[in-house]
Amino acid sequence: MKFSELTPAIFIKRSNRFVAGVRLEDGKVSSAFVPTTGRLTGVLKMGCRIWLEPTSDPTRKTPFTLMLAELEHGGLCSVNTIFANTLFMQAVQGGHLAAFPYPQIENEVPVGRSRLDFRLTDGSRTHWVEVKSVTYVQESVGMFPDAPTGRGRKHLLELAKLVAQGDQASVVFIAQREDAQHFEPHESIDPDFTQTLRQVRAQGVAVHAYRCQVGLEGINIAEEIPVKL
Repeated sequence: MKFSELTPAIFIKRSNRFVAGVRLEDGKVSSAFVPTTGRLTGVLKMGCRIWLEPTSDPTRKTPFTLMLAELEHGGLCSVNTIFANTLFMQAVQGGHLAAFPYPQIENEVPVGRSRLDFRLTDGSRTHWVEVKSVTYVQESVGMFPDAPTGRGRKHLLELAKLVAQGDQASVVFIAQREDAQHFEPHESIDPDFTQTLRQVRAQGVAVHAYRCQVGLEGINIAEEIPVKL
C-alpha cells in the first residue's frame, strides 16, 4: 500500500484520543487527526518525529492525519488502524497469504448484531476473519490490545459461533511495524480478551499474526510471525 507525499513534523502531545498537537518543520503548531482508538503506548512520545498526510477537506477541523511515528530505537510504526484491514485484503487478493487461498473476499459482513471484517469463500468453503491492528511491541513481542476492548472480545465469540456452525474462522493480528518477531495477547492490559482468545482457539478459531515492512513511501505485510498464547 502506497502513501501519498507525507509532511514531516514533531509530536507535541495528544489533546484527546483523536487529536494531536504537532509542530511542523517551519515551526508552526498545528493539529492532526489520530486514526486509532488505541493508546499507542511506546509509539507516540513527546518530541518524536512523525509524518502527516494533509487533508483535502477544507471543512475538517484538523488539517492533517497522523500516519507514521519514528520509534525510539529506530524504524517506523503506522498508526492508522484501518490500514490493517486494507493490508489484509490486498494480500489475500494478491495471493500472498498461504493461510488464506480464497478467490472471493467480502468486507464488513453483518453477522447477528455484529459486523465481521471479512468473509472469504472459494465456492465450497466459507472462512470468516477478524483483523486487529498491533502497534505495541515490547522486547520484540507484538501485543494486543493496548487498551481494554470489549468489542474485540465480542467479535472473538462471534467467530467461535460460526465455527460451531461448520464454517472456518480466524483472527489475524497485523503488527504495523517491523520489530515484532512474535505475537502474544496483552494479558496485563485485558485479561478477559486474553482468556477469550485462548478459549476460541481451543474451539477451532485459528490465530495468525504478521509483521509489516514500513517506509515513508508505503507499508506492506512482510511475513507471518509465531503466535504464543
